[in-house]
Amino acid sequence: MNFGLRVITGLLLSAGLLLSGCAQSKTLKVGVENDFRPFTYMESGEHKGFEVELWEAIAQKGGLRYELVPMETQEISPALKSGKIDLAIAGMTVNKARKDELAFSDPYFQTGLVMLTTADNETIRSKDDLQGKTVATKLDSTSYVYAGSLPGLKEAKGYPDIDQAYADLLAKKADCVIFDERNIHDFMQHAGNGRVKLVGEVLNKESYAVAAKKRNRYLGSVNSAIEQVSRNGTYESLYMKWFGSEPRKLPGE
Repeated sequence: MNFGLRVITGLLLSAGLLLSGCAQSKTLKVGVENDFRPFTYMESGEHKGFEVELWEAIAQKGGLRYELVPMETQEISPALKSGKIDLAIAGMTVNKARKDELAFSDPYFQTGLVMLTTADNETIRSKDDLQGKTVATKLDSTSYVYAGSLPGLKEAKGYPDIDQAYADLLAKKADCVIFDERNIHDFMQHAGNGRVKLVGEVLNKESYAVAAKKRNRYLGSVNSAIEQVSRNGTYESLYMKWFGSEPRKLPGE
């Protein structure tokens, strides 16, 4: 190798190391939902939830510095596309419409949509009984899209906060809530007080993944970290802590 080529090679290597160091030293802004129990929520000024602790483990394995940015559901996609946040771990279902606009990691959670009614409701036993009924759910969610596609509904009511949907169900202003099964289980356990019940089967299976804008440089590290925490027992331990049972399957299976 001649002297000129050695100089150019050395300069390129130095530049690469500098760029790498800059990337690693950046503190990523990671969007989370304001209130999506038991995945993310605030308590006494502290971020808590399954996704909060899972992301902590992922970031540690991936060598990623970060700060959490609590947001409303409808704010997350625009914030990713504009660069206001770098990543989001916020119960975001992977589907074609979203993949056209955003990039996603490998899925880290399997879930589904379920139906909740008041305990004294004897007329709704499956989605076929929803004709002429009012269904409540969260705005800008896949459950809102799903509810809107059901034939013959009286109304699909969307709310900025899912707790408003639960409140209207209990007040008999809605006949049914359709939403994420884990969030509904959490509501039944902590706030339902025997006044509500699950009906029917899982309506639509969904997968959650970490979201980013297109051509994001961090998803490779995130995917590798998801695989590591799945293999070393961290994922199963967190799942047991927050959901009280073993996962049906681990990410990647």
